[in-house]
Formats: sequence, structure tokens, C-alpha cells
Amino acid sequence: MVTPDAPPYCRYDIDAVGSISQIAPQNPTMTSLPEPLSTRFSASSIHPQPQSPFFATLYPELRNLIFSLALAEYDDPTRPYVKHEFYYRPGFEFAGKIDTNLLLTCRLVYLETHLVPVAQNEHVFWMHRAPPERKFASDHNAYFARMTPEQRGAVQHVRFFTQMFWLEGRRGQKWAEGLTVPKLTITLRHSDWTSWETGAPLHIDGPADRWGRWISTVPGLQELELELETVETKKEQHVERVRDALGWKFLMTSEHSLVHDGAAPTHATWLGSSRMSPGIQKQRRAQALIGNRRRQDPAATLDDIFPFDLKLDVRTLKFVLKFTGSSYQPVYLPPAPSLPPPPVPPASTRPPTTGTRPAVANRLARIFRPKS
Repeated sequence: MVTPDAPPYCRYDIDAVGSISQIAPQNPTMTSLPEPLSTRFSASSIHPQPQSPFFATLYPELRNLIFSLALAEYDDPTRPYVKHEFYYRPGFEFAGKIDTNLLLTCRLVYLETHLVPVAQNEHVFWMHRAPPERKFASDHNAYFARMTPEQRGAVQHVRFFTQMFWLEGRRGQKWAEGLTVPKLTITLRHSDWTSWETGAPLHIDGPADRWGRWISTVPGLQELELELETVETKKEQHVERVRDALGWKFLMTSEHSLVHDGAAPTHATWLGSSRMSPGIQKQRRAQALIGNRRRQDPAATLDDIFPFDLKLDVRTLKFVLKFTGSSYQPVYLPPAPSLPPPPVPPASTRPPTTGTRPAVANRLARIFRPKS
């Protein structure tokens, strides 16, 4: 994922000799934007680097794979997230980092890679309870306004961690010019449901005439992924809410809607900090527990006070864009039953191993055997 921390591919410019200099953030109210660096490079003479095996002999597909791996976001071990906070979860144990020094190598590398960090990584936002020291963590409008139109058009995946009141309060929105969001993921954590602290029943309003309007304004949306999480003690309620969501329909145009893709929702579980348990209720109660324990044992840590025994249940379902017209009725297709594996014939009746890995290896060994 790309955490909204003023990404370096938005904040920096590269001059003709490859040095790096800070540039001012773009003002979304500006009537004219500076010419993108990629446009300036394309209009000038670019050295084809024929002396470099990387460009002269390596297949472009392999080169692009190397670029993709080099510019993928990874966990920064020097910036771990606190395990007892709302934003900590699988896949979000550390702050993310993207090394963009590769773009400083030469103009040809820059032209081939300058959109890779934007396109292949998630752009993540927390609508309340965000990790600390994250610029634009809860302001996606300002985040995308800092991008160039070319970068906005390269965005592929956006994720929102939303509280229920924020999601159900959405109606419509004007997005940054040129932005496309082919895939949108909305994650509701167990602490995002209404009145979760008091153990209230799980409830989510359908999208019709409410937050569905907001979904319909997302530009270029092709796939919606809905990730719902709750404590294991509410597993039955959870299954019911997911079953209800299978019939949802998000109207995008007069003839196209986002409907359930027909696949069974995926299911996962994980153990979280008991500090996030509904039994602890509000943070005042948690702080009181911390104070009492540390008065008894000054060396006590949060790990000692709050064990990781909160069982959490996560279910994910997907909606895809389809032609629906005006008479379409969404239908949930259960997964096909799994078939038993075919019986294994006795060794005496098995076919020869021609074409298998050992046979191929033997043939290659004979072909490349050194001559005596």
C-alpha cells in the first residue's frame, strides 16, 4: 500500500543532470500546472543507453519486472506500528516505504518507471484513528491534488479504513481532475461498527440512496472490495450481514452497476490486542487498567497488560462492474462443490514419466554432457 505520507514521487523533481530538488506542493486552485518532467524528457533527446546490458540485451518484460520489484512498497522495520492501536492489523504492522532512488539513475529509467510507484501500490487512507505522523492520512482530496494529472490517471487501487458513521454519511463527492480508481477497498474494522464499545448488534445500512451515491462518484471504478471485521463472539451476526450484502447493487450509470461477483466471500481470522476488546469499552477504562497495573509493576508493558487473545473474524466480498440495464436482479451463485481427487492407478499401470521434470532433466543432461 502507499501510505499518504507526501510520497516522494509527488514531492521531488529531477533536473537534467539527475540531482534532486524539493518543489512546492501543487495548489489545486491553480489554473495552469507546470509541465510534467516526463513530458520535458520525452520532448528532448534521450540517450538510448546501448552500452548497458540492462537496456541492450535484457527483454523489456524482464526489465519491467525488475522495476516493479524495486519500486514496490515494503515494511519499514524502523517504524513499527503500536500493536495495541486501532490502525494495527495484518498487513499494517509497520509504516510502508518506497525507495525511489532508481528514478534518479538516468532519463531513460525515469521515463520507464516514473508512474510505477503510483500504479502498482495501494493508496491508503484512514478516516479517523490514523497512524501518527502521516500527512494526508485522512485527507484524500489534498493527497491527490498534489499529484500531476498523469499520476492521477495511473492510480489503480485506493483503500479506505472507515468508521460506520463516516461511511453512512457519504452522499457524493467531487474528485480530483483526471483521477481514476479502478479498484476501491473499504475496510470496516471491529471498532468501526456503531456502538461497538457496548456490544451493540452489527448493523449497516444498504447503499441505496445513501453511501451508494458516494460509490457512484468514484471515477473509473471497476471493482469494489468490501472487507468486514468483527469479534468472533458476533460471528453469527457477521455471517448474516455479509449474506445481506451479497444482494447489494451499486448503480454507476443508467445501464451499469457494481454487483456481487458470484464468488463465495473469503474468510480469515487473526488475534488482536485485548485493549481493543468491547469489554474494555472506552479508552478511559483502558487507561485505568494501565495505571493500576503499572502501580503494581512499574516495568509492566502494554504486552503484559493486554494479551493478544482478541479473536477477530474477517470476511471479504467483491463487487464488479456489469451491464445490468433496468431489469437486472443480482443473484448470488454459490461455489461449485469440490470433486474428490481421481484414484491413483497401480504402479504397474501408470504411464511412463516422459515429459515430467525428471525425464526432462535426464534428457537435458544427455544433451549438455561434456564431450570426453
